[in-house]
Amino acid sequence: MRGIDGALYHAGEDHAGAPVVVVFSPGYQETIPALWPTDDWAHHRTLTEGRFLAVSTWRPSRADHEDLVLAYLLQRPRELADLGGWVPVDTFTTHVRYGIYEAMLALHTEGEPVIPSAIKDRVRHSTDELSPHLAKLVASTTDTAAYLRRLMLTPSTSIEALEAAVSLVMADWRAASDASQTDLRHQPPARADNLTEAIPIPPALLQDQI
Repeated sequence: MRGIDGALYHAGEDHAGAPVVVVFSPGYQETIPALWPTDDWAHHRTLTEGRFLAVSTWRPSRADHEDLVLAYLLQRPRELADLGGWVPVDTFTTHVRYGIYEAMLALHTEGEPVIPSAIKDRVRHSTDELSPHLAKLVASTTDTAAYLRRLMLTPSTSIEALEAAVSLVMADWRAASDASQTDLRHQPPARADNLTEAIPIPPALLQDQI
């Protein structure tokens, strides 16, 4: 099932027969354990009304973390001055999440009201600038207005949003670091003065989280 966030949710079982939800989005896949028949969770992500519920009560998924960050910023856009300074746009793994966050940052930077109608217009404008094929694909697989409505209804405290943002950024940093280490193993040894260029450094705010 395709969620209104643009991700695909596949309800199934793992090799041991335990229920899981597999989430697919561009360049990202995650298998999430579930407590009961996972068709309910997959269906929940396709709804257009009501708040978002966690995909799993065992382990927060990346989709849950991205929802918490966006819900918090949508409901308290003044916080974009803080979180927007160190959460990259490409942290978000679907077109609609990426587009909403990019639009919120742009509106905030320009001093415009960060409200759902303005965000929706900015996302539509950005989509129209894509190639006709990509614009048609994005428009047919996302529902920005419905997603914004659900984010407005989804509770997210400052602690939840900060923890979710740190988790997302650190996960991406570790992935980039692992990729850099893999590349280094296939290259001649780097000089000591080049090591800091080869391995990414996390934001100062997050270095104590490693």
